[in-house]
Amino acid sequence: YSPVLASSTTTLLVSMCLDRRLGQAAFCGSFAGMSGGHLVPNISIALLLGSLTSASYELLIHIKNAFLGIGGRLGATAFLATAAVAKYQNIRFVGKKLRRGLYKSGAGVSSIAVTMVLYHALGSFLTIFLRESSDDAGAADPVRSSSVVGLLGALFLKDPTAVLALYGGSFVGMSLPSRLMYGNAPGKPKPSKLQNAMPLFGSFAGAGAIAGLIHAITIHSGYWNGGWGGKAGLCAFAGCWVYRGFGNAIEIAKQKGAAN
Repeated sequence: YSPVLASSTTTLLVSMCLDRRLGQAAFCGSFAGMSGGHLVPNISIALLLGSLTSASYELLIHIKNAFLGIGGRLGATAFLATAAVAKYQNIRFVGKKLRRGLYKSGAGVSSIAVTMVLYHALGSFLTIFLRESSDDAGAADPVRSSSVVGLLGALFLKDPTAVLALYGGSFVGMSLPSRLMYGNAPGKPKPSKLQNAMPLFGSFAGAGAIAGLIHAITIHSGYWNGGWGGKAGLCAFAGCWVYRGFGNAIEIAKQKGAAN
């Protein structure tokens, strides 16, 4: 699946051969570059998309450092630029729905949904595993870990849907464990908790599965199909927030139960 191969390879080359600090910017830009030909039909539009992605990255990530610790924020940033370029060209973001629904009585859950959920969970698990198990600072870098997972998927998996799902899941795996698991936002610390391996990997796999389900729903509903740069990151970003929302709801319920 060439877009994933191109994105992961470009990011690794920039991060390892030029400057590690540039890896994050290259990663964000590469997501916009994964857009299909209907969105980027010529060099002029490609330059426009690149410029808007760069501006969005500078404002949201470099200057404001928005949503620090939430996986998929780079992809979501690229998606905003892609959506702006699509709007400029009067390209609709909703296409035809798939004839096969997400679930069909007698047939069960669609193969796309199963692939998306399973490989998103796997991609998230592999990325956080690589980050947490390595003593090397380079391998523990979220950008490099995600890129390695995407590159391996592009080289060894034959199903394009599985490759994209694995890569999308790796974006969830870039999250800060303390923020994904406990909602520890920067500047708003909560009491520290011990991080054991099973809850850690289980949390990331669960958040990845939610992101995969969201991605599958968008595919079946016809939203942003055909190669929208940053879509996988946007779904990962949404999956992390939904997972955190469930976590907050459970925590509130426990507090009310203890109070009673």
